[in-house]
Amino acid sequence: MNKIIIFLGPSLPITEAREILDAVYLPPAKQSDLISAVTTYKPDIIGLIDGVFLSYPSVWHKEILYALQQEIAVYGASSMGALRAAETSDFGMVGVGEIYRMYASGELIDDDEVALIHGQEDTKYRPLSEPMVNVRATFRRAQAEGMISNNLSEQLTAIAKSIYFPERTFSVIFRQATAAGLLGDNLVAIETFVKEKYVDIKRQDAILLLETIKDLPKPLPKVTPNFDLKRNQFFATLYHRDRTVKRNNTNVPLGDIAGYATLHLPDFEQINLHACNRALVQILADFLGVKATEVEVDKQSQHFRYQHNLTEEEAFADWLVQNDLTLEEFKQLMSEIARSHQLQKWLMTKKSYEQNTKILLDELRLENRYQECADAAASREKIIQKNYPNFSEENNDDLTILQLAIEHQQSTGCRVSLRDDWLKEAGFLSPELLKLELLRSHLARKVIQNQENNSALEN
Repeated sequence: MNKIIIFLGPSLPITEAREILDAVYLPPAKQSDLISAVTTYKPDIIGLIDGVFLSYPSVWHKEILYALQQEIAVYGASSMGALRAAETSDFGMVGVGEIYRMYASGELIDDDEVALIHGQEDTKYRPLSEPMVNVRATFRRAQAEGMISNNLSEQLTAIAKSIYFPERTFSVIFRQATAAGLLGDNLVAIETFVKEKYVDIKRQDAILLLETIKDLPKPLPKVTPNFDLKRNQFFATLYHRDRTVKRNNTNVPLGDIAGYATLHLPDFEQINLHACNRALVQILADFLGVKATEVEVDKQSQHFRYQHNLTEEEAFADWLVQNDLTLEEFKQLMSEIARSHQLQKWLMTKKSYEQNTKILLDELRLENRYQECADAAASREKIIQKNYPNFSEENNDDLTILQLAIEHQQSTGCRVSLRDDWLKEAGFLSPELLKLELLRSHLARKVIQNQENNSALEN
């Protein structure tokens, strides 16, 4: 069964729409709503009927192209949908109805032909002004039925067109026409005609769109994009900041989540610093032409999943959902980390024997943790010098590096990796040097444990 999203407001009551087509009905689309619907609902079909014109930025053309690129069929009619369909039909959006035909042919050009103001959702989007397409169609019907002359029809249409769309109502149109001496004794008759024989093209086209989608085959033929979507800075802003995600049945913009984190996370400054540094590393990687291979990205992905207990596919899939990420976005994030590691390796190579000593100690100083580490290292060194004066010359083959790493993690909770890339990034030129460092800590703990045991026996 096709999963369908419909953006609907004043063009047709939602109760009537549901009788025609079973779908998820959303309010008139504003900028970022369509792209949000794509990522939130993952539909097969999107029907765009109504959209906002004035109170918020309108739905953007690239949102439609993004949906098409995701192989989602996009249909438009009646209002904003007809307008956007005429503008993007070459890229695959399908227009339906008379209003779409008029826009596509150039018969209509102005946005205000379909624009109107309306109430909020609690009023069922009750129209508060008249769209020009309906006004024109109604006057043409009055002319066709002999109620008014062709000349008067054109004059009334011109008056309606001259009125700013939020103020365009039949009462205002007739008031201006009366002031111009156009109606005379015909006012009441024309008002009655409009009430009884009003032509609502927008409603007709909205119904036609729903019926068209209802009659589509199941499953839907695959949508094949005929273009390459360029994700410029404006699209990135729309996707990464303005797009909404559904959390606890509430749609929240990603930018609002970031804003909350800024003001409520005690370690925000540190998180933000790391985030900015990661972004800067990507710029440097681009400049240097550093790319991550599929093998490297996969390796980083597996490492991340192991670290966070996500090795099971079900757990990983749930993590993606909870973090509002697609699999492709996760891979992109892992690619960034993989490229960061490549640059870290390059840095360690450049620093040669110095390795990461200075930059690590400087970071500890900035974090105000240097004194703690320095004093602890000195205490360990004091134990080694006293109890193992020939430490560097002793045979260290009693324990393997793997055994030492496991014992270290069990004793301290600090994980040590034996991966070659981790060794280099951590500043160890060889596994042997890591083993010496692990052994030094192991022996120091052993001395302390023996002292504690002896003290317990004496007591």
